[in-house]
Amino acid sequence: MMQQQGVLSMSMSSQEELATARALRCAIFVAAVICVSACGGEKVDPTDGGGEVPYDACQESRSLEKAMIADFDAATLATFTSSNDMTPGAVFTPGQPTELLDAERCAGDPATAAAFHFVGTGFQSFGYSFGFNGLGMLPGSGGGTYFDATEWSGISLWVRKGTGPSASSIFASVAERFTVPSGGLLFEAGESVNLLQPSQCPADQTMGGPCYCAFNAADVDGNGTLDPLQSQCDRFGAGVGIATDWRFFKIPFTRMRQRAYGRPSPLPAPDPLILGVEIGLDGENWDIWVDDLAFYREPAVSAVAGSP
Repeated sequence: MMQQQGVLSMSMSSQEELATARALRCAIFVAAVICVSACGGEKVDPTDGGGEVPYDACQESRSLEKAMIADFDAATLATFTSSNDMTPGAVFTPGQPTELLDAERCAGDPATAAAFHFVGTGFQSFGYSFGFNGLGMLPGSGGGTYFDATEWSGISLWVRKGTGPSASSIFASVAERFTVPSGGLLFEAGESVNLLQPSQCPADQTMGGPCYCAFNAADVDGNGTLDPLQSQCDRFGAGVGIATDWRFFKIPFTRMRQRAYGRPSPLPAPDPLILGVEIGLDGENWDIWVDDLAFYREPAVSAVAGSP
């Protein structure tokens, strides 16, 4: 299996009418790019005197404890969601498309192994995004509408380009109470946060109650000017570079950042009560495979010590 080091980058639209808005968003994205573990590179084995050994992404993936969100081999208990920029003439795969793997990944993968495979062309604005809500339905979630990730390190996934034209970076993010309107339901009375008025929040997301942020900017001060930095949701996430070979990524919550186009969270990292996970495809053309989207954590020391 070909394994290469992941490169984090951002693809920007060249459309004139979107240049200002997207240039700001993309510049922030590039400036905030972080390093995450990816398929490829070298690691030092501390047991052999410091000699370098090839990085085995398949072994690393197998070594982690995971709470699977979607392995795309079987139906998930979470709710699949997607959105697109409604560009006239854009053509893309509808629904939740899954196909059998068409490229080698790890030795021993069953012949029936499948992955999410999306193909889309002609996007001119934010492109396409997909993800999963309803994470409270996952085993071990902690109940409610969220997945309690207090004991988990971040999210992990496998990803690669297909054979068609495609942009080269995605934005993997999580939604929690400070970065999605429905998070307003998780605030308790007396918490020292300034929530938006119910009239400024999507009623179908908040049951008519307040929220910390809304999907679209609101006029918070009542002066007739929309103010995204006081009202618009801005998820925590990380840019991930993709290539035509399969790459495995670990994205720690502690390394996720907001993109500074919306209301900042009072926290430096996502709140652990995760309401959703999203993969953003910001580009004109896409041919992308994604597999084994999960919450992950390193195995317990005792488990590692007892491993053969």
